[in-house]
Amino acid sequence: MNKKKVSESKVIYQYGVMAGDLNTGGTMYGPKIIDICDHSSGQCAIKHIRGPVATISVDSIQFVRPLYEGDFLLAESMVSGVGNTSIEIFTKIFVEKAMTGQKELAVMCFLTFKAKKSEPGSMPEIVAETEEERIIIEGYSKRKEINKKRQSYNKELRELLEKSTD
Repeated sequence: MNKKKVSESKVIYQYGVMAGDLNTGGTMYGPKIIDICDHSSGQCAIKHIRGPVATISVDSIQFVRPLYEGDFLLAESMVSGVGNTSIEIFTKIFVEKAMTGQKELAVMCFLTFKAKKSEPGSMPEIVAETEEERIIIEGYSKRKEINKKRQSYNKELRELLEKSTD
């Protein structure tokens, strides 16, 4: 089986927060942040497998601190786990204060993508290059088990909801 280092598919994305990105509370609108996470993560997944992918779940997202108009958003996406036909991507977003350069963690999330044209088991394994990457990648099996439980519950809920529309 082939392997790739994290750096071979890592995606770095930068964005300046503008007035049109804000919610009524004056902070960056959450769905805009999720959109950025999805785009950055999707690019990372495509770079890793060099094939088409589709988002199948936003596994978790944690908003740590708000972003305000004039802040710089710095997103870093990396492969955090590879399954048979799916790939998990971890994205961390930092807020950088434009006038001081001070950086702080603002958001972290995990998204899972389906490899649309990959044969089961054919995707490259991921190889950590730093201690942080190693810790994130080692947590993949635990996150995968949690996701399986959530998917099972969601399937039951979806079936119930679909019956109620009849």
